[in-house]
Amino acid sequence: MKNPLLLAVFCLGIFLFIAFYFVSKALYKVRHSETYSFRHMFPYELNYPSVFKENLWGNLLFIFASFSVAVFYILNPYISIYRIIAIVISIIFTMILICLLLMPLYYLRTHLFLSVVSMTLALALPLFNLFLALGQYKIETEDVKRILCIVSMVVSGILALTMLALIMNPRLTFKIYLDKNVDSSGNEVLKRPKIIYLALTEWMAIFVYFLSPLSVLLISLI
Repeated sequence: MKNPLLLAVFCLGIFLFIAFYFVSKALYKVRHSETYSFRHMFPYELNYPSVFKENLWGNLLFIFASFSVAVFYILNPYISIYRIIAIVISIIFTMILICLLLMPLYYLRTHLFLSVVSMTLALALPLFNLFLALGQYKIETEDVKRILCIVSMVVSGILALTMLALIMNPRLTFKIYLDKNVDSSGNEVLKRPKIIYLALTEWMAIFVYFLSPLSVLLISLI
């Protein structure tokens, strides 16, 4: 492998992110006696009712994990305009995601702005990685390296298409309506829908961010 440090940084970022999610989820259950689900809960809710201190260790893990991704792109040895743009996107993306994690819906306009920007960057980053792999494919002469470039492009394409599909989903709306149910006493109660697509898309933007280095890593294997 050309740069084993890239693999180490990528693995560190994934490990810290997984640790963040499960630590935050466990603390959420302790506070609220309810299991957290990213399908219908927003990232910021991991900190509810506070902003930072209620989930101190989880937030610190997320911050370190996010900066690991930015460091990965900075250490990327492939010099090209796409690599430079990817570095800029990853740094901005890191700041946006940290703010999104800490920004409750109470600040609706700010939260929605951060949400839209994160979705846009989650689409842009894998696309630039795809072009990076395409550029590398054109100059490689060895079959194995060309195959890895193709796999890299496929990974980036899947991430970009997944994000695009969620963004284009007609059910993705900033207006969230609770489901009406009747309890055993005959009283009408309001419950969250099984899927809140805005929350799911915000989480998918985060997943794409942490998985996006994989396509760059693939073309660094040999």
